[in-house]
Amino acid sequence: MRTCTRIQRRRDRGWRKPERCMIVDRTSDFGNPFTIAGALDVGFKEPEARATVIAEFGPWLRGSRANWTADESDRRREKLLTRLPELRGMDLACPCEPGKPCHADVLLEWAALSSLALEVRTASTRARVDRQRVFQGLEPMYDADALDAVLTQDVHVTCVVDYDPGDGIPVRCDNGTWNQYVRQQRLREHSSAMIRLVEVVG
Repeated sequence: MRTCTRIQRRRDRGWRKPERCMIVDRTSDFGNPFTIAGALDVGFKEPEARATVIAEFGPWLRGSRANWTADESDRRREKLLTRLPELRGMDLACPCEPGKPCHADVLLEWAALSSLALEVRTASTRARVDRQRVFQGLEPMYDADALDAVLTQDVHVTCVVDYDPGDGIPVRCDNGTWNQYVRQQRLREHSSAMIRLVEVVG
């Protein structure tokens, strides 16, 4: 897979989006929903406002509802998650200056994941969103059985995985060990804690 990068989207006359490039600014589904204006409204000053907005994007994309609990937030995140595979192999264009932090750096990291790693991370994110929604008295957004099928699958590529043994604290092991754990779990009809994948690494 080609190495992808972030480029600056220019507003100059005559600027054209390069080939194999996706616009990820606020005009797209990939834009950062947190705004500098919003950060300024709650009391941040520049440059902290800009840094805060960029820092909030990563946790939000991973399913955090800490700074935006509205249903709109969850639906916007889901739209972005659904479209993430479109970014694979693409350069990403955003107005942020080169060399400065940008939410597109987070998107580049997600887009560079293997298909399996992206599938697991996305399912783990969706499960996290639903846990928070249920805790807050809201309806879940996703089919729990479909998420469990992804998060308890055998991993047939040589890699390491992070998994949740049931206490919320990720543990790392190789894929062979994970597969053994999953087989043992399937043999137990009743278990107080179910292990689930959190991340496929490498």
